[in-house]
Amino acid sequence: MTQEKVAQYFDALSSTSHELSQEIDVSYVDALIEVIDDINAGDVHRELGRPSQSVAEKIEQAIHLNWSQASDTDKRKAVQLAILQANRDDRTPANYQITPDGIGYLLASLISQTASLVDDDTIIDITVGSGNLLWTVSENLDFRLNKIGIDNDETQLALAAAGDELINPNAPTTFYQADILSLDETPKAKVVIADVPVGYYSVDDANQFETQSSNGQAWVQNLIVEKSLSFVSDEGWVYLIVPAALLSGDNAKQLLQFVTSHTQLKAFLQLPNDFFQDERAAKAILVLKKKSDQTQKEVLMGQYPSLKNPKKIQEFLQDIEAWVKLDKEV
Repeated sequence: MTQEKVAQYFDALSSTSHELSQEIDVSYVDALIEVIDDINAGDVHRELGRPSQSVAEKIEQAIHLNWSQASDTDKRKAVQLAILQANRDDRTPANYQITPDGIGYLLASLISQTASLVDDDTIIDITVGSGNLLWTVSENLDFRLNKIGIDNDETQLALAAAGDELINPNAPTTFYQADILSLDETPKAKVVIADVPVGYYSVDDANQFETQSSNGQAWVQNLIVEKSLSFVSDEGWVYLIVPAALLSGDNAKQLLQFVTSHTQLKAFLQLPNDFFQDERAAKAILVLKKKSDQTQKEVLMGQYPSLKNPKKIQEFLQDIEAWVKLDKEV
């Protein structure tokens, strides 16, 4: 029944967004945002006679689906599928693609074991995009959390905000539009997460980073690792989804110097190979804490086995549990 409901909700979002995008000549993503906003408002927004009566009636049908009776998970999956469809139709760049559920589940499991969360703690996604990673992780943590999402892309943030209102009407996320690398004052959280984008970033004179090169150029992934510590509380944890080769190769020297000087490197776990069609796109979970007077303990290193091998996955999760127990010992 759940799959049938998800399919019904997805079809409502997808078909109405497709018709709306064609009629008012906007991107699929922009149309999807408007449809979700209409569902949240309980009414079709019309301006200058558009959308037409026929498209407005389709949106009204979507509005009158029994959204309030759907589980948060069903609504999230329907929104996720609609975003995937929109990204395909709009040919959205790779850095804007949503983070798959499987990665979110593994990350949530790791956070649950390590971060010592309690109710009313704060979790921040500093590259929230359209929101799926933050929703998936929060959904799989058994705590009432304050959620914050930050992104510098107006459209992605509008999509995240609309989806969040639909999925989590009773536990909304606070969203900020900002370039996190230029923020001087940052909110603090017990848990900081991000699916880190890759590419070059030009650093201006007002924002200097230890991981930048002498000519002011830097890998954005290195800068985000450095900046992430600005968002975490003294007892908090940072969990970043990063390129699997982040800590190796010619470009890793400055980042490694920063990590060893300013953080406790807790874990570096490569995600299952079958998550990625191209091994060059492979990613890992980097786990950090702020530097403290405590002695650096053993770093958890390894690679998650294929999710198609339940026995190996269970053994790997048991290894993580054993490491967590040792790490928490004084």
